[in-house]
Amino acid sequence: MIKVDNSIVEYLKSAKYFSSVIIPIQVDASKRKYFRIKKGKKSVIAVDSSLEKKSLLNFSTMAEWLRKEGYSSPMIYDINLKKGYSVMEDFGDKKFSKLLEAKKNNMSSIYKQAIKLLANLSNNKTPNFLKPFSERIFIKELLVFIDWYKYHNKIKNKKEVEEWNIIWNKLYSYATADNCKTVVLRDFHVDNIFLLEKRIGIKKIGLIDFQDALIGHPSYDLVSLTQDVRVKNVYFKEKELLELYLKDYKNNQSNFYISYLIFGTQRLLKIIGVFKRLEYKYNKKNYLKFLPKTWELLKNNLEHVIFKDLRKWFNNYGY
Repeated sequence: MIKVDNSIVEYLKSAKYFSSVIIPIQVDASKRKYFRIKKGKKSVIAVDSSLEKKSLLNFSTMAEWLRKEGYSSPMIYDINLKKGYSVMEDFGDKKFSKLLEAKKNNMSSIYKQAIKLLANLSNNKTPNFLKPFSERIFIKELLVFIDWYKYHNKIKNKKEVEEWNIIWNKLYSYATADNCKTVVLRDFHVDNIFLLEKRIGIKKIGLIDFQDALIGHPSYDLVSLTQDVRVKNVYFKEKELLELYLKDYKNNQSNFYISYLIFGTQRLLKIIGVFKRLEYKYNKKNYLKFLPKTWELLKNNLEHVIFKDLRKWFNNYGY
């Protein structure tokens, strides 16, 4: 159970959002804590980002930009950047992951709305405050797999790691050959998107957890959704959603699928490392249940010819 600290209670009182009904919300893999504050029929979300203060500033800046561009990001009603606390709009309980669990919804139609949003975002202008999804960031994220899965509690083999980096440097150059001028939200999966039924168009999709957004290739967010390791059952055909996206995508499509596979594979490897780090460092084992699906998606991707050298690396040094 998440404890409600006195410090956030005092913050809520000073911000005039205190209520006797404070309901802790299941936390994600981050260090943030979330609370639903209820007053009668109205509710807001309080966020304790005291251990991730920089992320709160990034979130608030990005949230404002998204709203100005016509997307549904939470309204921020109060924010204390010094303490790392905020109060924001409550999007309710119709998170994609909960809709999937309910099995009572036309998920194919709902997914298509999310695809329409991503296509719209790819055709939009980009803000000047976001950094590029650089090769340094790309390779650094892959180190999570190396450090926390492949060589955890083992001595790293210098030759193996050098070969790994050479392979991925080449793959990055292939993936970023063109079209790397899109806002990439970077955590576009079923736990971070909501269905807002009373809104219309792309505003029907509520967005959260975009504080790590960068400027990069649009396929990253697309493959985050279509190869989501949290989704057990197939509610859509991946190829169908990819084709739907490309119908609305107005840039060069010649290299798109290669970029899609490379970013998808990089992301899956990062996920394996992140889940193992959560287990080893924080004793959070609830994410391990997603590993079989992660490996399944990864091995399917690796069948493509673009990963010939990477397959060889795994065959030589093991999975």
